Amino acid sequence: MRQTENHPQTVKLSFIASIALTALVTGCAIFEPRTAVPISNITEAAESGQSSTEILTAMRSARTTYALRGSDFVKLAERDVPEPVLDELQQRFFGDIDWLTRRWVTERIAGGPTAFYPQPVDLDNLDQGGNGMAPTTGVGRTTHSARPPGVPDWVPAVPVSPFGSTISVNDVVQMTRQGEPTPQIVSTVRSSHIFPIYADPGAVVSRSRTGAITGSMYASLAGQGVAPEVLDALQEAYLADHLEQTRLRWWNMKGTVNIP
Repeated sequence: MRQTENHPQTVKLSFIASIALTALVTGCAIFEPRTAVPISNITEAAESGQSSTEILTAMRSARTTYALRGSDFVKLAERDVPEPVLDELQQRFFGDIDWLTRRWVTERIAGGPTAFYPQPVDLDNLDQGGNGMAPTTGVGRTTHSARPPGVPDWVPAVPVSPFGSTISVNDVVQMTRQGEPTPQIVSTVRSSHIFPIYADPGAVVSRSRTGAITGSMYASLAGQGVAPEVLDALQEAYLADHLEQTRLRWWNMKGTVNIP
């Protein structure tokens, strides 16, 4: 566990105060844009010993989504962020990609302030006293008209060929244990479809669908020796498949349903 000199009460009050401010701004959205809550609030709350329930409650009030790569979950776990929080962070990102893609396909572009979209992060700057956030330049725009507004540039707009192979998380672990070079595993992951995508494949097409690869799973994979580069490639390929499946489903349903 990382040793810190944080004062729990001070950090806790800071976290709660920031969420209260966010709620106030959100309530007055007609007059001011939503404010994104820095991810450092979550890491500080975790390192101060706050429970998963406390952190999750504050996160849900803040309504900030973070565009996290696979290796980012490992960095968060190293800062004592609990598994339920890691899973919530991944599911919120996964759900936002679903929602943004559906709005895009059905020509209901969301618009709104930058803080409305998944926020880019730079967790390395936490070691220098930063807030873990990256510049938001370009957040919310469409990249080459092939990616829904708000989906990060590092998520491939189109996954591999339909004829590409299919691999699972267990396959990635097996390749690692067999000693395959990291660049080779990365190449394999990026040229494959990830299966399964959904934990509940039979669920109604909606934002409530649950992703099969959770945030805590990435942290577990790192513990099994999977390299950070492979974790990032896995998240990229996984979200690209999710985006494509959502796009195809809603394209087929376009004009036949009333989308909120």
